[in-house]
Amino acid sequence: MRTPYSDVCYRQLYRQGESPHWSPGRGLPPDEDGDHYRDARDFFEWWYFDAAFDNGCFLVAIFHSSLFNAADHKPTLDLRVYTPEGERVLDIRRYPRQAFSARRDRCELQLGECRVVDEGGRYRLSLRNGDIQAELVFTPQVPGWRPGTGFLFRDEASGRFFKWAVPIPRAAVTGTLDLAGSSFPVRGVGYHDHNWGHLFLPAAFDRWYWGRLFTDEFTVVYGDVVGRGENPPHVTPFMLARNHAILMDTDQMHLTPQEMRRDRRTGAEYPTQMTLVAQTATHRARIILRTRGVMEAVNFPRPVFRRPTWLGQAGEVAFFLTEGKLPLSALVRPFVGRSSYLRLQADYELEFESGDNLARSQGRAMYEIMAL
Repeated sequence: MRTPYSDVCYRQLYRQGESPHWSPGRGLPPDEDGDHYRDARDFFEWWYFDAAFDNGCFLVAIFHSSLFNAADHKPTLDLRVYTPEGERVLDIRRYPRQAFSARRDRCELQLGECRVVDEGGRYRLSLRNGDIQAELVFTPQVPGWRPGTGFLFRDEASGRFFKWAVPIPRAAVTGTLDLAGSSFPVRGVGYHDHNWGHLFLPAAFDRWYWGRLFTDEFTVVYGDVVGRGENPPHVTPFMLARNHAILMDTDQMHLTPQEMRRDRRTGAEYPTQMTLVAQTATHRARIILRTRGVMEAVNFPRPVFRRPTWLGQAGEVAFFLTEGKLPLSALVRPFVGRSSYLRLQADYELEFESGDNLARSQGRAMYEIMAL
């Protein structure tokens, strides 16, 4: 059975003669991280930032100009802080369309009282929502990157697409963080990527794994994306930088999940261990990830009937009212499907081969699983 996704093979995006490709010399132009909003039924866009601080806190900030998994697609700001004691501070707010503003030529966003500005050489984040307030500066340490042309999905006939760019694979982060009125200075390492597209994501994708890890010497960003249908396409972007230089940019990455376990809150499965192997003509990387625990677990609706908008919204309400309540949820499920998202922490072991040289490193990483 032919699916819309089958029009695209990620490996084709790396063929010689196709353009525009990413290259270390060109990097990413500023407008790649600018606003791409269009008033289209299935358009979505988000700017993702995270920072792991030396004090053990972990921050995630996501600016959605158009939320992909909500029928009304309202702008949404998602702020989360995880403390070393295992506490989670969460603030998610939805806004009317006029509360969002952005530039198209570079990253400059305003949503409510929160703001991101690319100042040319560094990004400044001002986050002010409820119990979470932060003033942070992200100073890039690795050039911006995108896999191939950046399209994880593209169907030229219908105009449907999904694009991914990583303007900041790694940054030094400094500033202040305020949690419930308690303010303290922070420093650490950060990451920023940018996704946008025009399609109903569950129609094209079944699931994806995504993650990034940092050592003193190495930066790794990877994805493992599986499409829908018989013989589904498989997208496997991988990037590795050593110090400030990107050495590996390939889709020749193999991810093997092992010993699957079920999250008790959502029912979603995750591996207790994963092995990643990526190879180019001159380099080889092997990474073992051992899951420490689930940082975030959430189910969200995937309405079968999305149009008109009010019908999709009714399906979302029915999902949240019946989630976890049998037998009501079983009655709703045929009309409102379920997707899940997991954010996990893991310990890693990294081996990097370059010619006759072998480097090893270990530490802690974060990764996510989206099951659509």
